Formats: sequence, structure tokens, C-alpha cells
Amino acid sequence: MNIGYTRALDPSRYGAVILAAGLSSRMKDFKPLLPVDGRPAVTGLAETLRGAGIEDIVIVTGHRREDLQELIRDLRLTEGYNGNYESGMFSSIQTGLAKAGESFPEKKGFFLVPVDCPLITIRAIRELMTAADENAPSEEMRFFVPTFEGKKGHPLLVPAARIEEIVSYDGDGGLKAITDRSWEQMVRVPVPDEEILLDMDTPEHYEAIQRFVSYGCQREKLEVLSAMKRIILVRHGETRQHEEPMFIGQYDVPLDEEGRRQAGTLGEALADLIEADVAAEKNYVPGVSLGREPLPAIEKIYCSDLCRAKETADIIAQRINDTYRRDRIWAEVQPLQGLREIDLGPWDGRPIREIREEQPELYERRGADLFTFKTGNRSENFYDMQYRAVAALREILTEDYARNIVIVAHSGVIRALENNLKGLRVDDPWEPLGKGEYRIWTAS
Repeated sequence: MNIGYTRALDPSRYGAVILAAGLSSRMKDFKPLLPVDGRPAVTGLAETLRGAGIEDIVIVTGHRREDLQELIRDLRLTEGYNGNYESGMFSSIQTGLAKAGESFPEKKGFFLVPVDCPLITIRAIRELMTAADENAPSEEMRFFVPTFEGKKGHPLLVPAARIEEIVSYDGDGGLKAITDRSWEQMVRVPVPDEEILLDMDTPEHYEAIQRFVSYGCQREKLEVLSAMKRIILVRHGETRQHEEPMFIGQYDVPLDEEGRRQAGTLGEALADLIEADVAAEKNYVPGVSLGREPLPAIEKIYCSDLCRAKETADIIAQRINDTYRRDRIWAEVQPLQGLREIDLGPWDGRPIREIREEQPELYERRGADLFTFKTGNRSENFYDMQYRAVAALREILTEDYARNIVIVAHSGVIRALENNLKGLRVDDPWEPLGKGEYRIWTAS
């Protein structure tokens, strides 16, 4: 891909570190040599970096080091061997940055490139360099990370001025602990390339990357996938109440009596929609009848697999099935993990008061940085949740040819889905949907 740039760059000020030392235990194969787009993953990454103008590249080896030696010579890479590679990626980051700083001391910064992420783009690398070049000299401690639709990806641009801090760090949390304590110095650089998010930690992820490449690294637009469909977005019913306000994301809370009543009312409302569709279908003659074309009856209800959404979907399906059993209309429920509410990590299921008292600085930061804030290493922010939920919606629309699509989920998920269907994002304004309510979306 030829990309034009109007801003002068000096790539010689930057180097890169390819992290290729891991055990590849979840992949069950050696990731650096897996073919991606017709070449080994490590070769593709080196060629991408060179295409962006990065000539000085360190590769961190460890597991199956000997299998990479020929490629290291052919690609003119500088090797940094991590003898402690079994301890995890942070040890490879430390090894690679130490080797890079020692070998190329004149550099302004280094790109950290996990071999797990073989599709990073020239454009993303150059956009990060541009952002760093525009950075004031007095702020040379800042990190730069690309984002796609708000979600952070790879590679991370690490300033040379932070190498000593990272290499000498021996606390918990690895690199994320360092970037978290300097969160205000993390510059997020938006790019239009989903490739920065795609990794191959597992065989399933690798297959997804292969499919993505086979389709020209493009996703069909939601407006195309949702054309001619009626999408019914349902928020689960009221849940069991706690003694005080709680953080509730993926914390699994059941419906209360009111929530079950709301779900029954929802089922009746959707049964009424079916009744209108069935009546229209019986009276519809193509090319003759006036009025709307009938939609086939609801046959499948997708939902989050958390119990409050699953129970809501079950009650809705039962009401539909009880009403239309004789017409052979049968609604089935299909739970999906991708439709779960945001993962709040260690805060999930805890009283808000406790978090405010125990972690006042983080609580305040969340209020100031709601969409990007994460509560811990394995938690999500709203952009992470959006990417996951929209991926689930895309899969539903791709595989289900039904004209009616019913999704029972949570407030945050519905906000992400509805806004994306409108061509917006989760952080754009949205009209809230109350518990036990639904909203119909159709392409205009």
C-alpha cells in the first residue's frame, strides 16, 4: 500500500525491538515462523518496520532460538537473547530495550513489536513517529500508542529516556505498572488500521488473522451487514438489589421479581411484533400488496451469557413460544460471551464506597477518564468492550440471515452497538435505555 505523507519524518531517530522469545504455549506452534500473508511472521514485521524507515532492529530470542538464526542474518537484525524467557514477556521487554539502548544509544525511542501482532502497519508506525516528533523536547518521557476506534493496539513507542526505568524495574505488573503510574504521559494516536489490534495468541486467533488477510484486511461495514434487517436491542430486567451501590460489570447478578415481570412484558411486546408480521405475511402478495413487506417471525434471541440477560432472554422466548406454538414459531436463545457487560476486574461486585475510600486517586481518575480507564491488568475500558461487542454483532449479522435480530444485553453494550450501527462510537451521546426496555433499530 502506498501512503502519502505531507509531514517530513526522520525515521533514523527511531529503532525497534521485536519480541520473539516466548514459549508460544497457547498457540501450540512457534509463532515467529508461522506464515502470515505468505511469509514468516517475523519476516513480515521486519519488512514492515523497514518499510516505515526503521533500519535498526533488535530481535529478542529465547525459546527455539536456533530456529531463528538464519532469518536473523538474512534480515540483518541485532539479536538480544533472553535466558529468562520462561518468566514472561516483561523479561523480554527488559532484555530487548537494554540491548537496543546499548547498541543504538543515539535513538530517540524504540517501537516494542510483539511477534504475536504480525499485521501492524507502516501507516501506524509513521503516525506514531509523527506524533513523537511533534512532542515538545521538555516532554521526552512520553509513551505513544496507536488506537483503533479508541482501543489501544501495537506497537508501543517507548522513549529512550525511559529505558533505564523499565530495565531496572523489579516490581509487580511489568510494563503496565510503569505506564499506569505515568498514565498522563501516554499519548493515544488514532489510526484507521484494525490490524494494530489483531494478535495470534491462540490457533483461533491465528485463523481469524488468516481470514482477515484473505479478505484484504477489510471488514464489511455494519451499515451493509445490517441493511434490510430489524435489530431489536433489549436491556435486561431489574436485578437483585444490594444494601449499597455497587460496581456491577460482569459480576453475575440475577433478576429480581420486578425484573422477571419486566421480562414477561418484553416477551408479550415481541409476541405482538410477531403477530403483526404474521398477519402481514398472510396478506402479502409480492408486487400487488400495499404497505410494508412482512418480516419473518423471530426465531433466535441472542443474549449476554450473564444470568440477568440470559434469564431475561429465556422469559421472552418462553412467552413467544407459549403464544405461537400452534403456528410453529419457535424462538431459541443463544448466549454469547461477546455480549457481556464491561469487565471491571478487581472492582467488579464491590461497593462503590469501598473503592472510593481505599483507592481515592484511581476513583478520581476514573471520573476524569471514564472511557479509557481500566481497573486492572485483566479488566476492560469502554473501548475494549465496544470492540468485543461489535465483533459479536458483526458475527451475528454475518452468520444469521434472519430479518429480525433480537439482542438482550446490558446498558454499556447496547450503547456501543446502537451507536456503531449509527456510525458513531461508544463515547458519543446516547439516549439511555432503562432496564426492561427495548429499542428497534432499522437502517434508514
